[in-house]
Amino acid sequence: MPCLRLRSPHTPKALGGWVLVDALGRPRYWPTIWADVLRAGLEDSTRCRHLYAIDRLYLHFERQYESDLLDCLLTDCQFDEIESGLLGFLSSLRNQATFDGVDNSSTWASAFNFMLDVIRHVGSWTDEIRTALEARVLRLERLYAHLAPCKPRPPAPIRALPSIVIDDLYRIFNPLSIENPFRNERLRWRNYLIFLLAATMGLRRSEIAILPLDAIKSDFDPATGKECYWLNVDESHYEHEDSRSDAPSLKNSQSRRQLPISQDVLIASDNLGMGHKRSRTHSYLFESQKGKPISLRSIQRIFEIASEHLSAPAKKAILIRGNQCISAHDLRHTCAVYRLTKYMESGIDLDTATNKLRVFFGWSATSAMPRHYARAYFESESADVWTDSYDTFVTALRNIEGDH
Repeated sequence: MPCLRLRSPHTPKALGGWVLVDALGRPRYWPTIWADVLRAGLEDSTRCRHLYAIDRLYLHFERQYESDLLDCLLTDCQFDEIESGLLGFLSSLRNQATFDGVDNSSTWASAFNFMLDVIRHVGSWTDEIRTALEARVLRLERLYAHLAPCKPRPPAPIRALPSIVIDDLYRIFNPLSIENPFRNERLRWRNYLIFLLAATMGLRRSEIAILPLDAIKSDFDPATGKECYWLNVDESHYEHEDSRSDAPSLKNSQSRRQLPISQDVLIASDNLGMGHKRSRTHSYLFESQKGKPISLRSIQRIFEIASEHLSAPAKKAILIRGNQCISAHDLRHTCAVYRLTKYMESGIDLDTATNKLRVFFGWSATSAMPRHYARAYFESESADVWTDSYDTFVTALRNIEGDH
């Protein structure tokens, strides 16, 4: 396996994570330097994605030169061989894109930027090498930086869910509804809270899966004279090792954030925790029916079950958008459109509104996602249910809770 994840309890946490290895299982020299030193701030999921792309680059050079020599070429700055290998790699990606219909743009970008980073690092060793390499690095950038292995893709489709689907989902996930498809009270409150975190706070599936038990914090606010509550989106600091085979991780450093929570999230959290105690072997907020940390696949299965219970008009609405079922990420998209709508309606200008989105949803400074939703703002019809139907549902839920 080209990428290995170091997860042994005997390995210091700082040395854990993904590493690229050769055919004999030995860590590759420059990918390890690149990931641990030159790009040390990468989160696990991003690091893994880049390393898989870099592995494809190494395997191409090995095929082209009939030897596993890319580390040597980079160390010795053999530009003629490097350029020839890059051209061959780009051609192979283009051929695959043509025949298989896959998009290799991110693979090319990861591999090419890895090469430039390493060459610049090598070139900084002495003044003589730096001067000699500067012109060759510029040549590489001019020749290849703007090339792509496939044709530009059209803009990604808007995936904000229509109001009829959102309305149905609140009905389905309501823990007190006779239409709730989940088997027992604990599962209903667990799944309802997961739904709220995705729909009203825009959390990614991986962010939901790694929340610790004490993710919700509170403090007294002297200005309002009330207790205020917020959610810390972060990894559990109580776990040395995540036992899940699909162990989730934060996407980037911006993913660590604090978000204010609403009363309905607090109610769902309280109901999940009160009266549903069980012995735990982990510190995560959400667990499976067997008491283990919930898997990413299980979270997706929750939304698949909910999709099966949508009304016929709601199913038709998502089919029109090319979806067979709803995912947690669809709710994240919908939440982003809704929040941008609220920002704009409050009189905030578009640039400030998109910057607010960037902070709230944990996007990096270079992410184009906020602008993507600026377009979605003008096309979405999902906001109406949030102000009317959802408020009505929450009011009814609170009244029912007050009767117990």
